[in-house]
Amino acid sequence: MACGLHLKYQLNMTVRALADQANLKLLLEPAKARGEVVRLFASNTMSELIANAGGDTLLVTSLNNSQIVRVAELMEAPGICLVDGAAPRAELLADAKLAGTAILVSQSDLETTRRALERRLREAGAGGR
Repeated sequence: MACGLHLKYQLNMTVRALADQANLKLLLEPAKARGEVVRLFASNTMSELIANAGGDTLLVTSLNNSQIVRVAELMEAPGICLVDGAAPRAELLADAKLAGTAILVSQSDLETTRRALERRLREAGAGGR
């Protein structure tokens, strides 16, 4: 079952700051121009991620393959957060590095990670809408 949530905030946060505050492991830094997060979208289905990805959207998912990097690159998303402590596949890391897409890893499941990221964005002073 897909679990997608679209949240938008007024405040931008860097991928690094969000990773630090949400206790996520940052494996790859984003390209300098793509390091800001305004929204997040969490889902385990590629179609929902494609429909909701954007240049300011952190993608949160359990999908651990090169196709998710292609989505992030095409939509200029700043990063991908893998859940459940997933070790990113070598091809995913290589493609993400070339694309300038940040890779983060959460030890928690999709919903717990989404809630933690949402809380960090709200704590940063942003009002949800």
